[in-house]
Amino acid sequence: MVSVRTRGRIGFTLIELLVVIAVIALLVGILLPSLGRARDSARAVKCLSQLRALGQFTAMYADGNTDLMPRSQHSAFPNRVAPWGYAFFEHVTGSAYTTSDAMWAAVFNGPYRCPMDRRTERWSYGYNVYFELTRDEALGHSWNRMGQTPRPAATVVFGELLPTASADHAMAHFWTQLNAPPEIDPKRHNDTTGVVFLDGHAANVKFPSVFEPSTSIDSFNPMTAR
Repeated sequence: MVSVRTRGRIGFTLIELLVVIAVIALLVGILLPSLGRARDSARAVKCLSQLRALGQFTAMYADGNTDLMPRSQHSAFPNRVAPWGYAFFEHVTGSAYTTSDAMWAAVFNGPYRCPMDRRTERWSYGYNVYFELTRDEALGHSWNRMGQTPRPAATVVFGELLPTASADHAMAHFWTQLNAPPEIDPKRHNDTTGVVFLDGHAANVKFPSVFEPSTSIDSFNPMTAR
């Protein structure tokens, strides 16, 4: 009796390959949005951590300078002190400020750069200029010393800047005095923005919860922060 061997099928048919490709495409379509949200969430956490560090560096600066608050490029040079980005350099790196372009770039595009901010040539975080204004500029008040702020837990010291902002500070007094548009990005993290308060705690908040002229909310002005 002649034995007949049935030869096994090798490979896939075209229809089977198309089905596999369709399933993979479907899975990718389902997973990619979740992966994107997870990535954005991780970036937001890191950004908030960096803001919290800026709040801590502010307190360390005041502690080492007879309670004086740091300054930004708005007023640092006329007062013969380094702007906050340079003044905090030692706290960030553990070593004194250096003119090394490579080290400065690592700091500027590292701890001073929000991971959600794709720019590399501008500041991600802006210092609240109220803390360096003269009495005349602040309409009779001075907030140059940390201990002068009546409600540190409610007063914003750093916020996240708009992509169009190029300075290292936010001219928050102009928002009410001159009706100028805020330099803070209200939607850096979807519908929230990161801020750090003078007591050192940081949070992602809806911008109207810290500044909304129509309801007299202004957490940037130490006098009105609640």
